[in-house]
Amino acid sequence: MTDEELKQLVSDTATAVQRLSGEHAKTEAVQRRTEDTLREVTKQLGGLGNKFGSFTEGLAFASMRRVLTRHFHADEISFRRIVRRNGHEQEFDLIGIANGERQAVYVVEIKSELNEQELQKSLRKLRAFFDYFPIYRGLKLYGIISAVDVRGALADRVLHEGLYLATASDENFKLVKPPRGFKPKVFTSK
Repeated sequence: MTDEELKQLVSDTATAVQRLSGEHAKTEAVQRRTEDTLREVTKQLGGLGNKFGSFTEGLAFASMRRVLTRHFHADEISFRRIVRRNGHEQEFDLIGIANGERQAVYVVEIKSELNEQELQKSLRKLRAFFDYFPIYRGLKLYGIISAVDVRGALADRVLHEGLYLATASDENFKLVKPPRGFKPKVFTSK
């Protein structure tokens, strides 16, 4: 290889490296814009999900209030109770208290779409209920899942866990008639 050919090769290589460097910078800029767009879309979807959840809670509230008063004889009903204890915060969608003979608390967890993860989360909340509301210790605690969308065998799983189930029909939520022999789980304080 001659000196001229070597100089030309070095020059061509430098030009190619410069061009690749420019392309790399362009690719990085496109990637940053894509990541920014993805973050914004994720944020907007999260906001939409929260709004749908709030809409579902609002829609379910009146129906579940009727269920709590008519079926479970609740005479005190609280909507969206948020409690802090020992540095932890927990939100309970709907709480009904049946004083008198029944002496029971009914906690309704409202879900737009029920899945296994949400069911397990609801069970954990029910098990921890008396930690957040020690005033109700000594009362029987029952759980109710109220959901717009319950797919597959989840309805059976809810009942198997000893929880009541209410589902949406038309513009109302109705309590699903438990199967014969259904025994609701009583959550007790520790």
